[in-house]
Parts: sequence; structure tokens; C-alpha cells
Amino acid sequence: MSHARPLLAFVCLPLAGALALTGCGPGSEETGSEDSANGRTRTVEGTNGRVEVPAEPERVAVLWRPTLAAVTGLGHEVVGTMGTPGSADQGLAPFLPADADGGALTLVTNSPVEDDVNIEELATTAPDLIIGVDTPMGTQAQMLDSLEAIAPTVLLEWEGTGSWRGHLEEVARVLDAREAAEEALDTYDTAIERARTRIEEAGVDPARTEVSLVRLQDESEIRLETPASFPGQVVDDLGFARPETQSEAEGDTDFISRSYENLEQGDGDVVFVMAGSGFADAPDTFTDGVWSNLDAVRREQVYRVDHDFWGAANHHSAHRIVEDVTAALTGGMDPAV
Repeated sequence: MSHARPLLAFVCLPLAGALALTGCGPGSEETGSEDSANGRTRTVEGTNGRVEVPAEPERVAVLWRPTLAAVTGLGHEVVGTMGTPGSADQGLAPFLPADADGGALTLVTNSPVEDDVNIEELATTAPDLIIGVDTPMGTQAQMLDSLEAIAPTVLLEWEGTGSWRGHLEEVARVLDAREAAEEALDTYDTAIERARTRIEEAGVDPARTEVSLVRLQDESEIRLETPASFPGQVVDDLGFARPETQSEAEGDTDFISRSYENLEQGDGDVVFVMAGSGFADAPDTFTDGVWSNLDAVRREQVYRVDHDFWGAANHHSAHRIVEDVTAALTGGMDPAV
């Protein structure tokens, strides 16, 4: 039986745009049967076809950190996952509920890279279900035989950070946790509406306020997050306008890569600057050099936020974005100038 804990606030699509939690598709339940060794089973659909899984899995291993957020948010224990050994929180903080013990998890990788799965370490966790992802790289699909030798394995499609929206629903189908997923949808809708109300009461009209999202990639590159990106989608749910310079990505990405010399394309009525562990030496304030040319800097409307959360593409972190944006626009966050 799954180990349920109170459902924490995390994110999926607003109800108006949500996929129905019934019907067929990757992860949807098709049949049920009785397995004499493992008890009752269900058949679900993944990108790797139909898979017979335990009806009530007790030891779930996940091979994608956004999947960790979804599985734990739906009330199931995870025995093994992807992480970053040696870091203070093993790289798991944005992917776990606040009360979860990341130290109790076995890391089955040496990094969060898709193909860096230690099969031997994964086997020691004795999972009864493995949930992985099928990305354009396809590396987990290539190791499917090794995974299936350990436990029933379901691969779910992941095409980029925009996939966070439907990922919860797909995981819920695999775990037969539709009710918990529906509760999550309601929780997110409520959080969005409350945030809009607070922002509007503070005198800010989201539809007339252009929010710029600038990621500090390294000392020479910035990335402008488009509406198709994870943080861009959450900001869009809040109803904010976006600068024309960030409306559409070039190629297949959901961001626009620029040098610091083109920082003016990151200007807006409000600018959120994302810096995190991937750029540990990023500045805390933004007033020098090319930053001084931005209108948002002169008006003290630049806010530094944690990219480890804002770039995490998972349900827990989407609520963090809502909270940060609300705090910045209602006087609860100091500008980074």
C-alpha cells in the first residue's frame, strides 16, 4: 500500500487548460489482473508500450527529478532517484515537499543527467516500480532491458521544460492517483487566483505589466526565458504581459541566448534575474556596467530569484515562482539594486 502523506501545494495546468484525467494516453490505466507473486496489478501505457505494474506500489524509483516532485506530491515514497552527491541538499531541494527527507533517498546517479544511471545501485533499492522518461535523446529507452530486469518500468514522454504541465497527470495515471492530481489542480488554480488578487490590490495590473525573465547562465551568456519555458508558463498563468523581445525562441529551445552586450533585450517593467548553483559567482545586485542601462534598474524593479527553483520544471517549484512574483509586486521582496 502506498505511504500517503498530506498533499502539499504543487502545480499542474490551470483547470481551463488541463488535460482530462480520464481517457487513454501515456500512463493511462487499461486493465487490472492478479499476479500471484506481487498481488493485484494494473496495466498502464507508457512510451515503451503496455506495462503491468503493481496496483499499489510501495517502493518507487524515479529516473527524472521532476518525476520525483510528482510522485512525492501524490503521496508515494521514493526509494531511489537522480541527484547530485556531495551537494548540501543532494540537488533535491526544489524537487521534494518541505517535510520530505532527501537524506533517506538512495541516489542512483552521479549527476542529474538522463543517461547517468547506475544500474547496480538502482537494483540495491529493490524497487517494485521504476518510472523513467523518454526524451529526444532516448537514452533511458536504450537501457530499458536493464531497467526491466530490476522492476516493471514505465517511460513517460519529456520534451523539455514545458512538459512539467502534463507530467503530474501522467504520473498520476501510472500510480492510479487521479483524486490527488485533481486536488493539485484545484490547489494551483486557487493559488493563482489569490496571487492575482493580491497583486491587483497592490495597484499592479498584470495585463499591462511586462515581466522579463533573465537567466544568468555564466559570465558571458544570459538567457531570456520565453512564454514556452517553465517560468514563462507560470508567469503567463498569472496573467502578465511579456516583452516582445522574449515572445518566441529561436529554434527548438524555450529560451533565447544572448551575450551581456544585448542585455537591453532583457528590460521590462519588472525584471526577475535567475541565478543559482550553476553560476555560483553570479552577483547579488545589478547596477554596474550594462545593467545600469536598463529602465527597470533605474526604477528599482529588478529582483534576484533562485534559478534552482525557477528552472526546476516541477510542481513544487511552480508554487515558489507564484510566491516570489507576488512578494516582489506587493512589497514583500527587496529589489536587487
